[in-house]
Amino acid sequence: MFLYDWKKIVETAEGSPLAVYLIFKMLVMKEIPTNKYDKIYKYVDLSFAGESFLVNPEQLVFESYKYGFREISQYLALASIRPISEYYATGKLALDQRLVEVEEELYEDNSLLRIEDGQIHFLYEEVPAKEKLH
Repeated sequence: MFLYDWKKIVETAEGSPLAVYLIFKMLVMKEIPTNKYDKIYKYVDLSFAGESFLVNPEQLVFESYKYGFREISQYLALASIRPISEYYATGKLALDQRLVEVEEELYEDNSLLRIEDGQIHFLYEEVPAKEKLH
């Protein structure tokens, strides 16, 4: 399980989907900068620990070449709304659309998300164990 602070990531990235992805990938893959000119150098000493969570973050990183940075940022933003206490209590990975304060039109075309019966399902959160790349 990967825990992160979405608000700190997006503030540090200044809203840039590319910077959000760089920070996310750095944290998940435990990357360290190769030199002071590396794009992740300015983020390496910051803590992004929080209560937002992803169960399969590596899968999203491995498959990220298929998606735009905006889609990945939306995925992370919506995943951050899910209550971690509900996951611990019930194992539920979907997000109730009623908890989302933005219009559905902003994320309905995201190929990383599936909307069904008022629930937002996250493509790489509900991947069966045999389909994982590990």
